[in-house]
Amino acid sequence: MSRDWALAAPCHGQDGFTPSEDDWNTGADLKRLCGSQLAACGPCPFRAVCIATVKPAQAKFDGIAGGRLWCNGEVIAALDDVFEDELTEPKLRASCGTEAGAQDHKRHGERVCPSCRQAEREMAQRRREEKAKRPGQLQLDFATT
Repeated sequence: MSRDWALAAPCHGQDGFTPSEDDWNTGADLKRLCGSQLAACGPCPFRAVCIATVKPAQAKFDGIAGGRLWCNGEVIAALDDVFEDELTEPKLRASCGTEAGAQDHKRHGERVCPSCRQAEREMAQRRREEKAKRPGQLQLDFATT
């Protein structure tokens, strides 16, 4: 999967999401150092893919990922609007970020990842716009007067 989502994420280019190990000892220290950065995850549409990429529980991650503050792979703080299904790591495929990727997820009975869901939305919008541009169907009147 392409990392283009990371370039579009609200946190791109910001510091303070993962403090140096020398700067903290406890979860309270992490909250003090990173807590204010958690708000950047609020409008982010990539929280689930962020978790799937970082794998914070598996990696025993310390810092902010996916709208949550993690300490040793455990959530110690979270935004109010986080969803449990964001923690389920979707299978990331080479086709992710495309409409075909969404179809691959569905074909395999998997949850569609956020980048594929976005690609589906964009394609549906393009189809609606193209349909609106097409002239209406001609009505032929074969009745003679």
